[in-house]
Parts: sequence; C-alpha cells; structure tokens
Amino acid sequence: MLAQTHSCCPYFFRQAISLVFILSFACACGYRVRSSAGNLPYGVQSLGIPTFRNLTGQYKIEQIITEALLKEFSFRTRAHVNSSDSGVDAVLLGEIRNVSSVPVAFGSPNDDTQTFGSAYMITVQMAVKLLRVKDSVVLWENDNFLYRERYVLNSSVRDFFSEENPALQRLARAFASGLAAAILQRSGP
Repeated sequence: MLAQTHSCCPYFFRQAISLVFILSFACACGYRVRSSAGNLPYGVQSLGIPTFRNLTGQYKIEQIITEALLKEFSFRTRAHVNSSDSGVDAVLLGEIRNVSSVPVAFGSPNDDTQTFGSAYMITVQMAVKLLRVKDSVVLWENDNFLYRERYVLNSSVRDFFSEENPALQRLARAFASGLAAAILQRSGP
C-alpha cells in the first residue's frame, strides 16, 4: 500500500507543478486592457489636460473631473498624458458650466411633521474640446456634456455623512470614461 501511495504522489506532484507553472506563465505574460489602447488623432503623441475651468460655485469639482480624465486617458491611450498645456501635441480643454442638485425621493422623520429630500440627483454640465497645439485646429468638440449621479442623504444628524463628494467622484469617472471613448472612437485609425 505504501508503494502505491508513492507511485501516485509523483503524479499529483507533477500536476501541481504544472498547474503552478501554467498559472505563473498566464499571470506574467502581460495581458492587460492597456494593450488595446486607443489612438488619438494622427500625429498626437502627447496630450495635455489642464485643470478644467469651473464656472460654478461647486468647490473643487474642477480638480475631481480633471484628475479622473488624467487617469482615464493615461490608461486608455499610448500617448504621454500630463496636466500641462505646453510641450504637448494636443490639449483637452474644458469648462464646467453648471452643477445642480435636486431631491428625487422624499422621506419624513419619525414624528411625520416635516418632509425632507432623502435622495438627490446631482447634474453637471460641461463643455470640452480637443485642440491641436501647432495650428489651433479643433480635433473634437462637444459643448453640452450632461452627466447625472444619484446619492442618498442620511437623515440621522449623529451619523450624517455627505454623499455628494462620492457621487461627484463616481460622476467624474463615468464622464472620463465616456469622453475617452467618444474621442478615441472618433479618432481611431
């Protein structure tokens, strides 16, 4: 019986080693989403995304939006992406034109005397254009991007945490993804 155990151990050992080898090879072979990176218009090897202009009263929204764009374009293109508008082939310029937050669901406290907004919809309107630096040609433009994100308001004063900033961050990621897809699809090979 002992001999039988020894004879099957090498088989399982070889199988385990083979599995480890295959898994390590698959993990190390470099397959990533970045390999399917999109292309910017012909001749654009570097992209500058300066901080968007904020024409609203919303605090730091321009930083949230611009940071999401820098990450998205860095991930989805082969071009060098930075936050400068000089020393690059093209510049992505944008302005945040309007931000509004309106209640979309209502609740009432335990005593049923007052009603309050329990869920809100934040809406952000932006204008964006991709400009080639050497001749100031507009390569891509959309003057009316409109993005919305829902968030819930916690009614407990003791446990209150504003969900507006996390909603703005989700909105910024969705906007960056949609903008990158629109520009890269339009300007593909």
